[in-house]
Amino acid sequence: MTYDPTRTRERLAWIILLLSFAACIGLAVGFPLGVRHFIHTARIRQDVLLEPQQGTPRLQRRGQGPVVALVGPTWDVPPGTVMTTDESSRSLLTIYAPGTESVPVATVQIYGGTSVILVAARSPRFGASPLPHEVVLEVPRGRVRIAVTPAYGRPTRVELRTPHMTAFLDEGSFEARVREAESELAVRSGTAQVTTPDGKEATLSSSQRVLAQSNKHTLTILPAERNLVFNGDFTAPLEEGWEVYHKDVQQEPAGTVTVETFGGRQVARFRRIGQGHAEVGIRQQVDYDVRDFSSLILHLNVMLLEQSLPGCGSLGSECPIIVRIDYKDIEGTDRTWYHGFYSVEKASQDLLYPWDEQIPPRTWYSFEGNLIEEFEVPPARIKTIWIYASGWSFDAMVTEVELLAQE
Repeated sequence: MTYDPTRTRERLAWIILLLSFAACIGLAVGFPLGVRHFIHTARIRQDVLLEPQQGTPRLQRRGQGPVVALVGPTWDVPPGTVMTTDESSRSLLTIYAPGTESVPVATVQIYGGTSVILVAARSPRFGASPLPHEVVLEVPRGRVRIAVTPAYGRPTRVELRTPHMTAFLDEGSFEARVREAESELAVRSGTAQVTTPDGKEATLSSSQRVLAQSNKHTLTILPAERNLVFNGDFTAPLEEGWEVYHKDVQQEPAGTVTVETFGGRQVARFRRIGQGHAEVGIRQQVDYDVRDFSSLILHLNVMLLEQSLPGCGSLGSECPIIVRIDYKDIEGTDRTWYHGFYSVEKASQDLLYPWDEQIPPRTWYSFEGNLIEEFEVPPARIKTIWIYASGWSFDAMVTEVELLAQE
């Protein structure tokens, strides 16, 4: 058999041609797929704001280095940051989707005696991505309340990790309590998927809570506390459950209460620009016997945008937001309980009631109190809840109004 250089060259040419064809096909198919994969999976960091609300919270950036006191708002909250509060302090963590407007995807109220680790906060880089906004939080101990909202037409998913379970939270409102031997998650609205380290799973919907304990291998699903307030998240029209009223209007305009979308959440907004006193508010008839309940927790989120009067006015009764509860006590006496919120420092000669509370302006403030402990005499029946703005000019909002009763 003789060597044929022509045939060898032909064979080599065919090999080169076939390899070139394969490379061309690979590039024609693989490059678009690679670009598509990149567009679908590329992520960008979200903007994260941490604000002190009470006392002196602390943080350790990236989980290393010095632990510093949080004396004012900071945007320097990188992934890995550890946020802690002692029993006398509270803070608010707000996570925003990147974009031209500041639209929050998650708001985390960090209560006293709590530790929270921001593991990740990221959004898709490109609008064509099918992935949601993603936030990953770890709570080794304490208590948090989490509001999850969509942004720019894209859903948000929060992954919450505790020593006893992992929960995936969709749009809604949730509360988690983490103790040494157990973790508890309550769903106020929305849905949550919960998994234990050994693989037990459960899906929760509104008004349910789950208990995961370290000495048991099950998830215990329980009813959440009974909410005695209807439409307190204002997702339905205001007239469903609430009645708008005006009172003591010295000069027009009387002021307005409207339901609006603010930062992805439905809120009741109280506004007035004017001179002289006016009161505008909403009220709801509760009319519920509460003698069999061991706790009666009033919860609401408040934001004060503007107020013209310092403090709560000269007499301490003109706050930009006041909550009033009418009730009958166990002795049959009709009583009224108040709690007011203001942000502008009072004038030196002005009065304040013990129930007036100064809060930071232009940020959400979460109020919570057990009314059974707050009331002078234990209640027998809750009659009416009022939420109103009082003063001259004001702009304030409330949402997540709840009256949670537990036996």
